[in-house]
Amino acid sequence: MSATPALDHLARLAGIEDGWWDFFGEWRVVPAETKRVFLAAMGLPAEDDEQIRASLQDLEARPWRRWLVPVRVIEEHSAEPAIAVTLPAEADEAEFEWMLEEELGIVHAGRFRPCDLRWGEEREVDGLLVNRRWLDLPALPPPGYHRLTLTGPDRVCATMMVIVTPERAFVPDAVAEGGRAWGIATQIYALRSSGDWGIGSYGNLAELAEGAAKLGAACVGINPLHALFPSHPDRFSPYSPSSRRFLNIAYIDVEAIPEFAECREARRLVASPGFQAELARVRGEALIDYPGVARMARPVLEALYRWFRTTHLRVNDERGLDFREFQREGGDKARLFATFEALHERFSRDGTGYWRQWPKEYRRPDSPAVAAFAEHNGERVEFFQWLQFTADRQLAAAARAGREAGAGIGLYRDLAVGIAGDGGEAWAEQDALALGVSVGAPPDPLALKGQDWGLVPFNPLTLRDHAYAPFIEVMAANMRHAGALRLDHAMALQRLYWVPPGRPADQGAYVRYPVEDLFRLVALESRRNRCLVIGEDLGTVPDGFRERMDRMGIFAYRVMVFEKTGEGRIRRPVDFDPQALAIFATHDLPSARGWWLGRDIDSREALDLYPRPGQAAEERANRQNDRDAMVAALAGEGLLAADFPSAGTLTDAQAVDLAAAAHAYLGRSAARLVMVQIEDAQGQDTQMNLPGTTVEHPNWRRRFGDDTAHILADRRVIELGRSLSDRASAHNS
Repeated sequence: MSATPALDHLARLAGIEDGWWDFFGEWRVVPAETKRVFLAAMGLPAEDDEQIRASLQDLEARPWRRWLVPVRVIEEHSAEPAIAVTLPAEADEAEFEWMLEEELGIVHAGRFRPCDLRWGEEREVDGLLVNRRWLDLPALPPPGYHRLTLTGPDRVCATMMVIVTPERAFVPDAVAEGGRAWGIATQIYALRSSGDWGIGSYGNLAELAEGAAKLGAACVGINPLHALFPSHPDRFSPYSPSSRRFLNIAYIDVEAIPEFAECREARRLVASPGFQAELARVRGEALIDYPGVARMARPVLEALYRWFRTTHLRVNDERGLDFREFQREGGDKARLFATFEALHERFSRDGTGYWRQWPKEYRRPDSPAVAAFAEHNGERVEFFQWLQFTADRQLAAAARAGREAGAGIGLYRDLAVGIAGDGGEAWAEQDALALGVSVGAPPDPLALKGQDWGLVPFNPLTLRDHAYAPFIEVMAANMRHAGALRLDHAMALQRLYWVPPGRPADQGAYVRYPVEDLFRLVALESRRNRCLVIGEDLGTVPDGFRERMDRMGIFAYRVMVFEKTGEGRIRRPVDFDPQALAIFATHDLPSARGWWLGRDIDSREALDLYPRPGQAAEERANRQNDRDAMVAALAGEGLLAADFPSAGTLTDAQAVDLAAAAHAYLGRSAARLVMVQIEDAQGQDTQMNLPGTTVEHPNWRRRFGDDTAHILADRRVIELGRSLSDRASAHNS
């Protein structure tokens, strides 16, 4: 079905861009069918001309059917705010009341007749003449979330959120203007200890945070901690979560739970020969056995919850009261997520884990059947709340361990760009999402066929109807216990690449988001939580996006292997962006040693991830040029011998020398924050994730060979930390 001018107009109004430039310089026109799919996902049917006309009329009339828009986001220090009021012309002489209730409880109020307000415009909507005028509020409230209520003569009310935001995001002293700091980046699941249960835990994180701080690190960067799928532990990608508002319970340090020391049943279970044999097996696996770890942990956690319930909750002691306060803080959203977990567990037994396949009465979170289920299964729902409570308190302890040991920033968390469509957040927030499409990326050097991440995006049209609450809650949740937050694919604040279902990843299109509002909301939550924000701005970046980040105080993300000039040279240290985090590579790239050896190219070739024949050979030739450029840059700074071999394999000593030289180079750069991956500091040849793969590569399953204590005592790690600390101190003094 071909495109029509009306379809194109509707798509543009909805934020769907006409086309996009791919990485290879070719303009890709978005086909009509893709626009129809995306419009349907936004709630705008467009299968034929009649539907297009109806959807266009509906979209254009929506703002005129409301007295007040759902939300207004205003930057502090702006002029006195004016609020658009849209009322029937016949009400011009009627008296209305307005009340602005500030977040802290201060109330402002007044009265007006519409005819006395500043004129805006008029329109006929649904056969009724409607006027839009401007209500001037007497003053701008302080930064925060405020509610404006408009009441008519017949006592009918309309409300909106007035959100006042700071000019810039929070930047901690450690990396403020003129400051320099460094940190360690890791994946929690990869950490080891003598007492682990086959996977890294929040307890391991606490040990690393404290030890890294003592080495001079200002922060420890970690993979996303989002809630996954306890009933399906084989779904372990941290970037494809069930919910970004809650925590991954697989990282709970079971033996560190206070109830473990008290509960004889749990200790007997762990001490049993069968359990110890299984524990030895999962510890000895080369890759993490997520289902095996879950099978071990679940019965012990069940026993600990029963003990908690019959002791601490029964008498409401300090621990029990702490849990009740956690429940109150989480409110209805936290209880609803726990209800989803219980429902998901129940229906997964029948093979219907996807909520859209549940019995109809359970598919909506606000249905009477869901409320009845939560009531009749109160202990099961509470069990999942207790798991979240346990994870939260252990994460808080890890953050506290780093800060008390001297970390100037603290934990550096990571926020995934989207959620799984069959998860708890999609079920709870389905009205704010574009269900039926997925988020991905067009072809780029990391994934030459493009990527379909299988994640559900926010619906930009209905997100405003919810006053951005789902977005705000995600931001706040991920800044909890954190001193810094990385926004994966930060360009999502301006536009996202959507992929139609069943189509190749290079057949998608970009959809625009309310970029001004979203940036301001990030800045507000950053200030409220005293959390540095780092935007991962790799790949295809819209014009002006990086300038907006810089203006708003959001740090850029600079990967050394991509920091090249037009002539193919590595960018000089002095030319790095100051307001940025600099790192040699990322979890989507091989370690320094693996990059040098081209392990990623070998893997992509073996898995047929190149879109055309001969491209692997081209990549190898380009990599040789990059190695030559790397040696030239490092040698030019006196950090590496000029005759360092840029071809062939690397000895262990050469791999360590390369990593040390590269990080010394970054330490000299203008970037205020430098991160070191553990695998680079130790000269390992590994890659945590290979973009464009799922089960073909052991993504998210690799563990470090040494436990955390040995890593912290490793001479290579200590010397690298000392070198970066000395450079930071010299610059800060």
